Amino acid sequence: MPIRKLFNKIPNLIMTLKPCLMMSPLSVSQFLESDCYQFDTVIFDEASQVKTENAIGAIFRGKQIIIAGDSHQLPPTNFFEVSATENEFDSDIEEEDLPLDTSILEEAIFLPSRELLWHYRSRHEHLIAFSNAKIYKNRLVTFPANKDKVPDWGVEYIYVKDGVYNGEGISRGNVKEAEKVAEEVFNHIRNYPDRTLGVIAFGV
Repeated sequence: MPIRKLFNKIPNLIMTLKPCLMMSPLSVSQFLESDCYQFDTVIFDEASQVKTENAIGAIFRGKQIIIAGDSHQLPPTNFFEVSATENEFDSDIEEEDLPLDTSILEEAIFLPSRELLWHYRSRHEHLIAFSNAKIYKNRLVTFPANKDKVPDWGVEYIYVKDGVYNGEGISRGNVKEAEKVAEEVFNHIRNYPDRTLGVIAFGV
């Protein structure tokens, strides 16, 4: 039996067995019939990433709502939903031109709010230091790690001379930085053959 039909037949049993459900906003609309399910509280986490139109169904099923998110984080975007095509590099659309959608966090600006100031998730205090200074005006309470300055540990800034983004032509990238990244990958393999490595590129 499809989950939607099953949930529709046994709403009281579901809520008795699992009074707390963790679902995406779209899953709520897809699997929980609005006339069968009502929750005391609906909580949105990472609300800056939740499109308003996707949140309506979950809001409708709750008596009260808690919206948790950070307005300094990126709003919802279709960037990662765009599929690569053969003409990907022939397009005149720049990454910055892709539309950003309104989040439920922005829509809830009129609701009472409370700012959470303890930051405990970073494995090292330096990881949040820049954001704390430049974005949160040093209001965050951070906690020191048991290791401070250790070679090859934590965040390291590597300056690349003439590393300039080229937004025209086929390359549309930063060749000098890409070469430096490749060089660091090989250094990592030579120096730490037993460690894994992840490379994150901020672009298509």
